[in-house]
Amino acid sequence: MSVLPGGVRGGPRRWPPGGILTYAADQLYEEVAYLAHHFHWPLDQLLDLEHAERQRFVAQAARLGGG
Repeated sequence: MSVLPGGVRGGPRRWPPGGILTYAADQLYEEVAYLAHHFHWPLDQLLDLEHAERQRFVAQAARLGGG
């Protein structure tokens, strides 16, 4: 088994290479609450949206006058 070079294995801050970054919980709650308020969608459907798709709906709600 080959050994990964130090620069690939976690870098200077020891982050896993190519790992999944978590989405800020506060921002997620804000987006979900905003969409639930404006579109009246249930929580499970809002949480099932992909990040980019949810952000597009947030932007659209704002354009529709959702402030």
